[in-house]
Amino acid sequence: MKIILSRKGFDGNTGGFASPIMPCGRLLSLPIPVTPKQMANGEVGIPYADLRFDGQPLSEINNQLCNHNHQFPYNAAHLDPDLDRGRLEPREQGWKRTFGQQGRAQADLKDVKEGDLFLFFGWFRRTRYENSQLRYLQPRKCGKDLHVIFGWLQIGEIHPVRKEQHQDEFPKWLHYHPHIVNRENYGNLNTIYIAADELIVSGQRLGVRGAGTFPCFKPSLQLTAQGEEARAHWCLPKWLCKEQNHGTWPCREGHVPFDSYRYRQKQEFVFAVPEPDNQEVMKWLNDLFEGCC
Repeated sequence: MKIILSRKGFDGNTGGFASPIMPCGRLLSLPIPVTPKQMANGEVGIPYADLRFDGQPLSEINNQLCNHNHQFPYNAAHLDPDLDRGRLEPREQGWKRTFGQQGRAQADLKDVKEGDLFLFFGWFRRTRYENSQLRYLQPRKCGKDLHVIFGWLQIGEIHPVRKEQHQDEFPKWLHYHPHIVNRENYGNLNTIYIAADELIVSGQRLGVRGAGTFPCFKPSLQLTAQGEEARAHWCLPKWLCKEQNHGTWPCREGHVPFDSYRYRQKQEFVFAVPEPDNQEVMKWLNDLFEGCC
């Protein structure tokens, strides 16, 4: 089995600010924008105004977080991974949670297979409401930049997508997906991953669906080492990361430093799990998924 830590959502170059840990503790990963240059080259996205979080358009949330005096400069989103049924409505019958990848990043996934587990992470900061507007907490008030795991997808099916394929070759519920709509721009490394129905590791049912978003922030979802200013300085379980020479910051027992900034161009960090039924592995996974449904 492989666990893939997959970087998604806004970052310093794409989007420009952190996804919010909402005042209630919920995690909202903001899907990256389609830039004007991409649009000029034929890229198609979904308007942020059509995407929802608790009934509120993401366009409004983006404008609140962007700046007190400026509007968010992008109109359309690349909705991927698509893990939340309520993010976009209505859905076609048969819709399933999905993730797409292409190009160099997909080349990093050449050895993944059905049953492997994506854990999606991104850049997050805590927020509060100020005069009914969503604002980031300052660092001195627990508003530090963090890398946090916000969702998961266990692979149920893998579908290569060729740019010459006709749309009708794909299920109707998948026609909206950016890796289908934009397949002519993405080349032949374009791939769709469809979630399994149920999360099962080494024959053990974890009692959760095969993909989804974690309901609220909790310490087990935080990759950034406690007390570290750099969000890219992680603490990973020893069994997940055999290389132990990636940093000098302290980690809690059973964990080792990992400097993800050394691989800042990577989107996909693929780790082989030597014994998926190992007690330490199952405890770590159970801690992650406790409270999910």
